[in-house]
Amino acid sequence: MKRRLRKMLGDVNAPSCVALRELIDTQSKDTIRKWCLSYAMDRIVPLFEKHRPGDERPRNAANAAFDVIEGKTKLSAVKDIIVKECQNCARELDCSPTAQAAARAIGCGAGVVQTLTH
Repeated sequence: MKRRLRKMLGDVNAPSCVALRELIDTQSKDTIRKWCLSYAMDRIVPLFEKHRPGDERPRNAANAAFDVIEGKTKLSAVKDIIVKECQNCARELDCSPTAQAAARAIGCGAGVVQTLTH
């Protein structure tokens, strides 16, 4: 089966991209979920909060996604938080492109729970 590649910045055939794809292919869905969310929490949430102090929506979305992964709650109970919190937040941030991009990235990281659950 031919692998479908998604759009990305950079060269998809670069050695670093090939190595990352090969590593991802060897991991479980649960490991990938945790990696995406951990990266978002460690790198992207602080960037967002630097530009939007006091706005907890992206952090709440990531925490809700972690709760699903850890079996503390069902996806159906927090789906609106995961999907809508970051989307709504990003729509409001036209005046802050960095915060807007961070909110979208966090939403993608949290949304991976929904994608890999099906």
